[in-house]
Amino acid sequence: MEHKNILVNIGKQKIAKMTLDALVAHITADFANRIALPKHLSDRIPWLMGKESIQAWLLLVTPGRFRLLSDDQVKSDPQLEPVRSLIVDGKSAVAAEPTCSEEPTDAAIVARLVPALIAAPGPGWRISFPKAFELFVPREGNAKAFSIIFSLEGYLEIWCTDVLRRALSSHLFSLGG
Repeated sequence: MEHKNILVNIGKQKIAKMTLDALVAHITADFANRIALPKHLSDRIPWLMGKESIQAWLLLVTPGRFRLLSDDQVKSDPQLEPVRSLIVDGKSAVAAEPTCSEEPTDAAIVARLVPALIAAPGPGWRISFPKAFELFVPREGNAKAFSIIFSLEGYLEIWCTDVLRRALSSHLFSLGG
């Protein structure tokens, strides 16, 4: 997609120059389950730069919705850092008594974070969709159809297109109230 510079008038302010880009792009994974990250969206991620591959992380937000995170973002998150440490260093948090257990949602965090390598830009950045998350891709619809979104929170998210379609058509998603 080509960036288009346009002039706009914002209230009584002088005319401002801005670039308009869609904050969503629809793509299809290739035969090896690689997803090409659209340049106009990957350019918005400050840590996604250089000419070398980057070790990153995918966080399962909900089934069919995944958030791309840098290693620094994972290290600085108090819920994700222990999972990262367990994956990278093999170090577990202090062991609890055998009769104690976490709440199921807390315990499941280890299943929600997986390392992901973002391949160096050739035609663009590419990420291989992890096999560990294939279970969380809905069986109905096209399992290779993805929508890449730049979220309001400032993250690049990878949605299964069918999941996004359902979220947009849900009665809970109403601009009218």
